[in-house]
Amino acid sequence: MPTPAEQQFNVIEEYTQKYTFFKAVGALNSQNTHEVRRKFLDAATKNHVLLDLSGVELIVSTGIGLLFEMSEQLARKGKKLVLIQPSARVQQVIGLTGFTDMFSYAESRINAEKLIQQ
Repeated sequence: MPTPAEQQFNVIEEYTQKYTFFKAVGALNSQNTHEVRRKFLDAATKNHVLLDLSGVELIVSTGIGLLFEMSEQLARKGKKLVLIQPSARVQQVIGLTGFTDMFSYAESRINAEKLIQQ
């Protein structure tokens, strides 16, 4: 059985008129962060981004850096990055980096949609 660091990382994408929705599953590690970077940052140039992290078992500091970069890029355009139900491990790593207050959080996609309408 692979360790969390060795797990595959998959991203499901859905585009709407108001936002891009991503559901990430697996381990966001140093080997795959660069692979999803372009996808995530491209989305952050267009609309709000709703990112479901409930299925992410591991996230490394470069992954947190990517989230921070997305958030900053979106904020410059008056848009939001909303993290949906980050797993306990993701919450722990975000807390350790001190970026907890840098992100918006929602318990569900519906609640995240409400946040971007404010």
